[in-house]
Amino acid sequence: MKAIKYILFASFIVLFLNCEKEDDKLFSNENSFVRFFLLVDNNNNVLEFPEKNGGLVAKSTYTKDNLKTLKVPVAITTGTIENSIQIGFETEVSGLTDYTISPTNSLSFTNQKRVDTIYIKVNENWDLTKNPQIKLTLTNSSNPSIAIGMPNETVSNKELIINFRETTFSYSFNINRKEILGNNQESFDFKVVFPNGFVKEDIENTALFSAPSTFNYSIVKKPITKEDEVEFTFTLNENLPDDSSLDASLTLVDVPNYVKGNNKFLDINKPIKIDRSGNPVVHFYNLSNPFYRLFGEYWRYNTNNLNCDWASTSVFPKPVIVSKDNPNGFLFSDNGTPNDASDDIYHHKFRLGFVGNFPPVGTNPFSLRNLFNGASVESPGFNLTEAIEFFPKNGNSTTEGVVNVVTQRIVIISRNSGIAYNVPISGTGTYKLVNSGNNLWKIELEILVDCSEINGEIVTINYILYNSNSYPDPDPINGSCPRVINL
Repeated sequence: MKAIKYILFASFIVLFLNCEKEDDKLFSNENSFVRFFLLVDNNNNVLEFPEKNGGLVAKSTYTKDNLKTLKVPVAITTGTIENSIQIGFETEVSGLTDYTISPTNSLSFTNQKRVDTIYIKVNENWDLTKNPQIKLTLTNSSNPSIAIGMPNETVSNKELIINFRETTFSYSFNINRKEILGNNQESFDFKVVFPNGFVKEDIENTALFSAPSTFNYSIVKKPITKEDEVEFTFTLNENLPDDSSLDASLTLVDVPNYVKGNNKFLDINKPIKIDRSGNPVVHFYNLSNPFYRLFGEYWRYNTNNLNCDWASTSVFPKPVIVSKDNPNGFLFSDNGTPNDASDDIYHHKFRLGFVGNFPPVGTNPFSLRNLFNGASVESPGFNLTEAIEFFPKNGNSTTEGVVNVVTQRIVIISRNSGIAYNVPISGTGTYKLVNSGNNLWKIELEILVDCSEINGEIVTINYILYNSNSYPDPDPINGSCPRVINL
């Protein structure tokens, strides 16, 4: 990946230098100019030097919608530069009180440096009633042959106006679940991310989450080095017992002027350590077929016949990728390099994920897309990296055992309102080989879906999956008969 990054960066540099060589051919010192060169993509993201996009036109106005530093490129077009050229600029600011602009009034260009940058950092949550605006104007050149602005009657780009729009400054955990082994001094890093940035003074001495002391751990905040995230290190300060499952849940707290985002919780779990053998997950996924699915039924209320009955469903299963040192991992592939372990791929022997083929669009884990009417197909809860876990009978059975839902909080987003709901899920059931002749395997689960944030209900779903779409019709049951929940 690093090699690709460097190649792309080098390509940008070559592209820019080639453009400048073309400029040398087209422009002499008698028709040279300097101008603002702010390129903005369709998502309102500013391209940073040396990024270029031939389909974009330099902006004369820009609407700022985040608290990150705005980097405004200023480019010079001329032939060979014998001596450094200084370009002056003026700044007019209205409706803002806390901001920095660097440099303050002058830019510098040399033969090797054809682009200079103005850095604008707003350190306050702006008030639109004050009509905030920043206006930059290129004013003069130390070399009289360099014109200010392009020789263009329509847009010269010698002025740049920065307006502001109403913006929600949200914050979320970057992950919503982390499993630990339970070893003393075990640690991991996590982040609280701010997609639209933050004011450092608002955050650096503020508690962003609560951390209950269910077992002995510490959390240390790292120095803030980025404008859109705060990183922390979790460290376990004791050995946790093998024969118990322990949980801690970090919860985002309210921060003035900021809004909680989708991932409001980070659940940390130390599972029970159980001696197990075998590799049951391999019966339930097939990476050689991208359209491979598990098929089955879920019990629900049928609004057409006003009865409870089974309805068909399916889900895309995916292996859980783990590190080489994971005690439950097995070598899935050496990528054709048996003497090079750096590209080896390990899968979990007992855990299976339910993940869509085209993220962020999800699949249909536990038929939750059927339960929640009006849910966005991009809801994080429809892509479960870890969904279920197998426990062979007596620890070593090759044909049957217990299967549990990986307990976690998932996020379901309303398609219409955009509201994100945290929905805890859990459950248990069995799995077994039902027909050795055609290798037909069955998973049967009872799933609890805590919809307290939505309507106060706790829903029970009876759910059956097979590793083939040729399976026997299930018998009717007297179980819970969930109705669709409208979001």
